Amino acid sequence: MRNFLTQEIERLQMLFRDAPGFICVLQGKQHVYELANDAYYQLIGHRPIIGGALAEVLPEVIWQGFLDKLDHVYLTGEPFVGRAIPIQLQRVAGGDLEQRYIDLTYQPLRDHDGKVIGIFAQGHDVTEAHELARKLAYQAAHDPLTGLYNRREFTNRLEALDAPGPHAILYLDIDHFKLINDRCGHAAGDVVLVQIAEALRAEVASDHLLARIGGDEFALILPACDTETAFEVAHRLRMAVQGLHPVFRGRRYSLSLSVGIAVCGQKDGLSFEAALGLADTACYLAKEKGRNRTQASSSTDEEIRLRRRDMDGATLLTEALREDRVVLHAQRIFPLQPGAQQGPIFHEVLARIQGHDGRLILPSDFIPAAERFGLVEQLDHHVIGKVFAHLQNVRQEDGDTACYFVNVSGLTLGSPEFAPFVERQLGSNPDLSASQICFEVTETAAISNIRWVCETMHKLIGAGFRFALDDFGSGMSSFAYLQDLPVHFVKIDGEFIKGTLTRPAGAAIVEAVVKVARVMNMQTIAESVEVADLLPLLRGIGIDYGQGFALQYPEPLCGFVASS
Repeated sequence: MRNFLTQEIERLQMLFRDAPGFICVLQGKQHVYELANDAYYQLIGHRPIIGGALAEVLPEVIWQGFLDKLDHVYLTGEPFVGRAIPIQLQRVAGGDLEQRYIDLTYQPLRDHDGKVIGIFAQGHDVTEAHELARKLAYQAAHDPLTGLYNRREFTNRLEALDAPGPHAILYLDIDHFKLINDRCGHAAGDVVLVQIAEALRAEVASDHLLARIGGDEFALILPACDTETAFEVAHRLRMAVQGLHPVFRGRRYSLSLSVGIAVCGQKDGLSFEAALGLADTACYLAKEKGRNRTQASSSTDEEIRLRRRDMDGATLLTEALREDRVVLHAQRIFPLQPGAQQGPIFHEVLARIQGHDGRLILPSDFIPAAERFGLVEQLDHHVIGKVFAHLQNVRQEDGDTACYFVNVSGLTLGSPEFAPFVERQLGSNPDLSASQICFEVTETAAISNIRWVCETMHKLIGAGFRFALDDFGSGMSSFAYLQDLPVHFVKIDGEFIKGTLTRPAGAAIVEAVVKVARVMNMQTIAESVEVADLLPLLRGIGIDYGQGFALQYPEPLCGFVASS
C-alpha cells in the first residue's frame, strides 16, 4: 500500500512538474513560493524562488500591479482571471526586462474553515499567439506597401468617429502616376508610392487618419476641422508631393496631387460615407480642371451634382451591360428628294436601358458617363453584337433592302481591335450582308484620332460597310476635315437644321454643307426634323434625307422590320 501511495505521489509530482502551463503555489499574506513547475521557472528565468516572498524574488511585478491583484484575491477570496495580460519579466539572470503576454488565473486556497491561506496561480505564456494575432490584425488594417491604413480600416474608423464635428475628408489622387508605371514598371511605381506615403505622413498630425484606399489614391480625415483649414492642409500635402522628384532610368519625374474636400458632421447631417463620395467627386473635378489643385464640394454644389450624375450613369450602364438590359430602338430615315425612294430603307439604331421598374432610360442619362469613364467601347461592342444578331434573325423578311445606322465612338473606331471584332461578328452571322450596316461616328470624336479612324474606315469599307459622319457642324474646322474622312453620308447637326426656320445664317450654313457634300459624292441627312414646316425648306436646299419626330418616333427594334 505504501509503495502504491509513493508511486502516485511521484506520478502527481511529475504531472505537476511537466504540465504545459505554468503553475505555482503561494502561501500566506506575503505570497511565499511553496511550489512551482518547470514552465513557471522558464517564464521567470529560472530564478530561485522556493521559500521566498514574491515581492523579493520578482520585484519587477510590483509596479506592474500583480502584487495588488494577489493581495485582492487573498483578502476577498475572489479569483482573478486575465487574458493576454502584458508583463515584463527578467528571463535571463541580470538581463533586461522582456515583454511577454500571459493568460493568468489566481485561485484562492482555503483551509478546513474556509479561510484563505494561499493562492494557486496557473496560466500560459501566449506571447507568440498574441504577436501573431496582432500581426494579422495589423495586416488586415494596413496597406502592405506603404504601411498606411487601408480602405477597410479607414471606413471602420470613420464609422467609429462620434465627435460632433465638423470633420473634413480629403480625397487625394496622384496626377499622371500611370506614366511612371507604364514607362518604368510597377516596381518603380511602388517605390514612388512609398515616397509619397512618407511625404504625406510627415505633414499629418498623429490624430489625423491617413489611408491608401486605391492604387494611387489616398484619403485623410481631419477631425474638428473646417473647410478653410482643410484647404491649408491640402496645400501642404500638394507641396510635399510636388517636392518629390524621383529619378528612373536617367529621367527625372515630376509629381503633383489633386485633392477633393468635403466637410461632414455638421447640421446638414451628412454621413461620412456620403462625404467621402463627395470628396472623391471633387477630386475628379480638380483633375478635370487641370490637376495639381484643390476642389471643395458640398451636396448643393452644381458641378458636384453633375459629376455625381455621370458617376451614377456609369454604374447604371455597367449594371445594364452585365444584366443585358440594353434595349434597342430604331428610327426611320426618310428620303426627301424624288428618285431616292428606290434605294434601301434606312434606320438609325438607338440604345436605351431598361430600368428595373420597366422605365426606359434615354442615352442622355448614360452616354456622357460612358464617354467619361471609358465604357463607350464596351457599349459599342454590345450594341453592334445585338444589331448583327437582329439582322440575322429577320434576314428573310428584310432581304437586302434594310440598312441600319449604328453609332460608334471615335475611340472605338480608332482601336486596332475594332475591325477584327466587326469581322468576327460578320462571320458569326453568315446571313448578314455588310451593306446592311452603316457606322455613324461623331465629327469631333473622329477628328481627335483621324489617322487611325481613317485606316479602320477604309478597311471596313473594303468589306462592304458604309459610314456616316454624325453631328456635322458641331465641331471646329468641319469642312477642312471632311475631305479626309471616307464617309458616304453627312448627318447635319440638329441645331443647324432647327435654325433654318429662324436664322437666315442657319439656312446658308446648311446649304453650304449640302453643296460641299454633293461635290464629294456624299449624301446629306438632316437631323432633328421635329416640325413638318421644315420639310419644304429642307427639300428646297437639296438635303437627301430627313430624320426626326416630325417623320417618325423611335420604335423597339425587337420585331422591327425594314418596311415599318
